[in-house]
Amino acid sequence: MISLLTDFGAGSEHVGALHAVLAVGAPGVERIDLAHDLPPGDVRGGSLVLARLAPLLPGAVHLAVVDPGVGTPRRAAAVELDGGGALIGPDNGLLGPAADAIGAVAAVALTPPSQGAATFHGRDLFAPAAARVACGVPVTDLGEAFDPAFLVRPDLPPAEVGEGHLRATAVGVDRFGNVQLYARQPDLAAAGFTRGDRIWAAVGERRHPATVSRTFADAADKGMLVHIDSHGMVAIAVNGGDAARRVGVAVGDEVTLGRWDLRR
Repeated sequence: MISLLTDFGAGSEHVGALHAVLAVGAPGVERIDLAHDLPPGDVRGGSLVLARLAPLLPGAVHLAVVDPGVGTPRRAAAVELDGGGALIGPDNGLLGPAADAIGAVAAVALTPPSQGAATFHGRDLFAPAAARVACGVPVTDLGEAFDPAFLVRPDLPPAEVGEGHLRATAVGVDRFGNVQLYARQPDLAAAGFTRGDRIWAAVGERRHPATVSRTFADAADKGMLVHIDSHGMVAIAVNGGDAARRVGVAVGDEVTLGRWDLRR
């Protein structure tokens, strides 16, 4: 199986081009679209999505392209995974977390084709490599070997946590306006936040009240909540509304959660 994950946009001709190359290069191999609606150029967010989804398809070849540096000297890579399968895409931080999550056995640097387009390595370099691996060509035959420990990892700063205080980077905003922070349950616990607590969320000076909850329905209609999402990350949501719009959060923003002082 070959999976595809890009920021090209669902239904775009760029996605169609990848499928066309794969259909010709690996006829009969099943293909599955993981996501094509990643925010354009969001390597960090894309790396987290790939790390979550790739383990669901053990043994698959994962073609991932979020590549704002296409055509520059950034490395193109193919990574052989523990238990079979591979990651193929730009070595700009996109592949590193998935390689860590699954386990990398070997890695090679791919050589861009001399006749290909400088701005479409997805079609001219990565998709042909993915097709070859899916047809049984060893990853190690595709290029010059390098230690997978030297794959680029994205900048993922840990949450800053203190009693009654948590500050973390927003790494995802979905179509419902739910905001995913780069923090997990232990960070929430270390801040002393437990279910039912009244806290606030802020990007700037304005503080927005929220309740620490388990599900959306724990909050009142249009009420804001902080919870652990389906990927184990701390998230901000509004029951029946858009948390990103309410708080004014964009991907990359630093979001602060604090304990609500009822005396104020």
